[in-house]
Amino acid sequence: MSTSELTVHKLFSTPLLLTNIDEAADLNVALLEYFLPRASQQAGRKHTNLGGWQSADDFQLSELPAAQKLCRIVTGVVQSATAVLTPGGLVEASLPMRVNAWVNVNPPGASNALHGHAGAFWSAVYYVDDGDAGGDNGGELFFHDPRGLLPAMHDPLLRFRIEGCVTAGYTEKITPQSGLLVVFPSWLLHAVDPFYGNRPRVSVAFNFGTP
Repeated sequence: MSTSELTVHKLFSTPLLLTNIDEAADLNVALLEYFLPRASQQAGRKHTNLGGWQSADDFQLSELPAAQKLCRIVTGVVQSATAVLTPGGLVEASLPMRVNAWVNVNPPGASNALHGHAGAFWSAVYYVDDGDAGGDNGGELFFHDPRGLLPAMHDPLLRFRIEGCVTAGYTEKITPQSGLLVVFPSWLLHAVDPFYGNRPRVSVAFNFGTP
């Protein structure tokens, strides 16, 4: 049987934004010098973190110039990927963004349980120091298919032979790299596997929403 040209539509795609920040080297030095001592001197919060230290979610209010610069950069990336639906179609969003952010310091053995970020539209993580994560050191960021196991339930060996759809029903992972920014929808469930690097894995997490 002959057919016309096959057109593939990928319905309900989930965006994942990755970029390396140009000013990362200077930003990371300043952030580490400021926050690493606090991780050993101040009690941290306990949310999804299993071990490690998490600051209060007021990073965006810090007077540290490096913190303010990072907030401006991440906000710009989020704004560039956000639109508002109007009667005339989608237009670039110009709404002010509500942001809260916090620092994570994960020593060996620390991880983060599976979770989402309720009350936000976009979330992000910026890696200040990857701590040599990846491989046997662990500490990778895992995203779970929001449809759960449904695409894999019939036969776990079957895959969609379509670019970008091969891991349907499974997970995708991101290996941390110092200076890497990852932006994702806040409802996308994610987790961090146990980390066993030789130095702390340090990151800044962000939530964005409308006021």
